[in-house]
Amino acid sequence: MFSSRNIVAGIFILLLCLGVGVTFSKIYQPEAKNIKNYKLALTDYENKNYSNSYFLFSKIGALSSLKPSALYRQAMCARKLGDKKSELRSYQQLITYFPNHKLTDDARYYAGQLLIDEDPGLAYRYFDDVSKSDMEEDYIIASESFKARINATKIRYSGKKPSARKKQQIEQAFRTYLEKYPDGRLAANIANTWIKFNEKEISPSDYYLIARAYFRLKMYNEAQNIVNKVKDGDIWAIKALLLYRKRDYKTADKFLLEQIKNNNKILKDDYEKLIDEYTEIYETNKLKYDKLSALLNSAKGNNRDYIWSLKCSYAPEKEKQTCYSSLYSAYPHGEYAKNALFQDLVLSLESKNYGRTRQLCSEYMKKFGDSKEIPMIMFWAAKIDNSSVMLNEIIKKYPDSYYAYRAFWILRNISAATISSHLKFKHVVYPYRLPDRKSPLYSLLLVKDYEMIMKYTNDKFIESWVEYEKGNYATSMIIARDAMAEMEVKPGKSDLRWRLVYPQNYFKQVRKYADEYANNEALIMAILREESSFNTQSQSNAGAMGLMQLMPGTAREIATRSKIPFETLYLLNPEINIKLGNLYYSNLKNLVDKNEVMAVAAYNGGIGAVTNWRNKLSYADIDEFIIQIPYEETQYYIEKIFGSYWNYTRIYQR
Repeated sequence: MFSSRNIVAGIFILLLCLGVGVTFSKIYQPEAKNIKNYKLALTDYENKNYSNSYFLFSKIGALSSLKPSALYRQAMCARKLGDKKSELRSYQQLITYFPNHKLTDDARYYAGQLLIDEDPGLAYRYFDDVSKSDMEEDYIIASESFKARINATKIRYSGKKPSARKKQQIEQAFRTYLEKYPDGRLAANIANTWIKFNEKEISPSDYYLIARAYFRLKMYNEAQNIVNKVKDGDIWAIKALLLYRKRDYKTADKFLLEQIKNNNKILKDDYEKLIDEYTEIYETNKLKYDKLSALLNSAKGNNRDYIWSLKCSYAPEKEKQTCYSSLYSAYPHGEYAKNALFQDLVLSLESKNYGRTRQLCSEYMKKFGDSKEIPMIMFWAAKIDNSSVMLNEIIKKYPDSYYAYRAFWILRNISAATISSHLKFKHVVYPYRLPDRKSPLYSLLLVKDYEMIMKYTNDKFIESWVEYEKGNYATSMIIARDAMAEMEVKPGKSDLRWRLVYPQNYFKQVRKYADEYANNEALIMAILREESSFNTQSQSNAGAMGLMQLMPGTAREIATRSKIPFETLYLLNPEINIKLGNLYYSNLKNLVDKNEVMAVAAYNGGIGAVTNWRNKLSYADIDEFIIQIPYEETQYYIEKIFGSYWNYTRIYQR
């Protein structure tokens, strides 16, 4: 028989084994099970079933590469449920068990905010860790301001006078935040805290920052109270802006004219905002030009070149070139010098003053060699000098630009705007080689946790891919487009990132109807991309709708003529929109003798305008025609469409 001691020992061992088993199951689980639970938890989160999602994320094994993300996700669930205690606990588990993880500084930042009143000492330590981390600048500046707020509150309630060094540190943190983010989420709290901390000794320039923050946040009464309190210094800018906000234009204009003669040491964006407010009152370009001319004569200081630049934009056509040329001569190193020189160059080009154009091209390339306009400048310099060397250089250095397309066409003596070619369809895929299988990023790709993926990387192309996977095609394309534009050296045309910049969304429908109506499929893809960024629900202020941005009246006329059933809302249907868009473009092309450039111009500017330009403009080739089009929007539109056409052709051509 078993003794009672043996029974107790057996029970103890059994319980111990059960405890070890339960603990081990929490620490280790097969990764396949972790992935399954994570996917289920993510589905619940997306369906707003946050309680069950929280529970399922807690089941991820402690040894899994997904565990840090699961803890962060638990905090997100708790936040959605308003459970601050559980949110904080999840952050602190992440901080304790994964102190050097990519997500941990995020956890410290949010935990600090939860603790700022309950345990300011611990919150301070968390924010201090964030301040020393490699997080983005806005988190660093915000953390410094939180630290300053904690110190300011502690000093205020202690009744002790702070040392000059401590006071300076606190105020510098507040000052930095309000300078960088005057309308930021923390700005109002920082402004209020600063006033409570040291109201009697705040300098006029710092009061200006506080009033500016209140104004940006539309806290006009608070801003006015500061203006009433402070009579000197840069605060005049906020006083003037408040007068414009009250529509007391007469007083505002008089006050602005008085101040701008003597004092313009205000922040640049406030200066420009004041000039814009002053200008917007007047309805005609002539009135704006006259008023800005008078203001320019009165203004003193470095910022007056903004007034000059704005004045030139409203100048009569016959005075524009002289205005921009004078601005560049007066401020050759100013912020608006580049635009002034460029406008002077374009106006010389439009008037066919090629000698002056060559001179200005040389000056521009020498001084502004990193400008986005350089491909255009190089192209015209090459055309004027008949330089095949420079045309080849454009193709090499700026392979995705409209001017690479024009350079390639000229070098190969292609007269037509497009060449007949079918594109090969290629899916959008992850834009790089997949990460190591053991890495957290690889696991997150497996479970398709796109939000957490972006916590692991700042790469814009991965962000673009994430948006594409979520079905946000317009956002995806715009992010990738801007990221590629920032790259000084462009990758080869087979690089996977190009598929994000020029995706083949709705390609099946494009090919079908481009073939049916004898259109170039790469050109139609370009029109979709540039007109709507692939947003099927896109609607312009003028009323154009859908992927190819068709006006309902125009679409109805086309559909009726071709006996196609039509209702306005049909334009939000990709299939119908692409069909009618192809039919419309084909009709335009027939009206301009199948000239693709003229057809694209008509798609934007209207067939009547294009017919008028063809008859009245004097041009030797298509480049001269485009540069003389009086609608700047249409000029830019042609470049966008054929730039996209060129890229679809070079990336996807069979």
